[in-house]
Amino acid sequence: MVRDPTIVEPRSGNAQEAPHTATGGVGPFVTWAREARADGKTVLRTSRRHRKGLAPLVIASATIRPAVAAEVIGHEWSHLSAPQRIGWWIAVLFMIGAALFAIGGAQGTWPGAPVMAWLDPRSAAWVFFAGSLFFTAAAYLQWLEALNNDVRETALPSPPPPNRWRFLRWCPHNLGYLAAAVQLAGTVLFNVNTADALIQGVGWRGQDVLVWTPDMVGSVCFLVASQAALMEISHHYWSWQPRSLSWWIAAINMAGSILFMLSAVASLVEPGPVVAAPWLSNFATFSGAVCFLVGAYLLIPELFEAPPARAGKSLL
Repeated sequence: MVRDPTIVEPRSGNAQEAPHTATGGVGPFVTWAREARADGKTVLRTSRRHRKGLAPLVIASATIRPAVAAEVIGHEWSHLSAPQRIGWWIAVLFMIGAALFAIGGAQGTWPGAPVMAWLDPRSAAWVFFAGSLFFTAAAYLQWLEALNNDVRETALPSPPPPNRWRFLRWCPHNLGYLAAAVQLAGTVLFNVNTADALIQGVGWRGQDVLVWTPDMVGSVCFLVASQAALMEISHHYWSWQPRSLSWWIAAINMAGSILFMLSAVASLVEPGPVVAAPWLSNFATFSGAVCFLVGAYLLIPELFEAPPARAGKSLL
């Protein structure tokens, strides 16, 4: 009999967990914590919601799966500004970085288009480099957000004080933390990749070592991070949740990561020097950046939930 990995019973004999508390997820990773309160209510906290400072879900039954509970959440799309929340800054910085990558990719894809006439082709490398800096800033804030909000701590008898801010920590059982850490590494590699692209006269071997290699490894990091994000939302290795905004964010980012990987493969420099598939590389960069732009924008309405997704109200 295969046990549903999203339904895990309370662990007996573990002094670190509060009574009537269960945690679960996928593999060794904890993606949700469930608490049966003395008043008869069941409170569900998921890793992503807890990280973003969203209220826990009050569900009618402990048998309701976390992925199902997330599908009833509505969002208030008219709210666009929340500078007091770190999640808003993550969204804005990712949007700026993605927009710059989209501009650079569009210039390389359609260099003769009238709409791109304002951008000097020699400036495209600087546009990519600037975009990579915004990506790294956003990824760093995302990493800080994840390491300071581990859903496993909500199951402890004495969770840490909410105002205690930490800047360095190892959370191997937190998928959101691992996704953010791997993505941060990928953005740093894109910093290296785009900075090295500014160097002139290094030859085709130098281009492959200094520019193509960090681009390729950074793209792998983005793919790994995207898969981890999907697993965190799915509470499984994969899921189909078209009614969940968080799922769409992760799925769109996965599409962007795949396109960035395609761009990296197509940008290999061969003797000549000749780029393997320059048009495909630029178009995949543009398309992937558009995906990241859309995914980053959706992070903002994700922060604003419409009733009945409020603390203290039964959702299911």
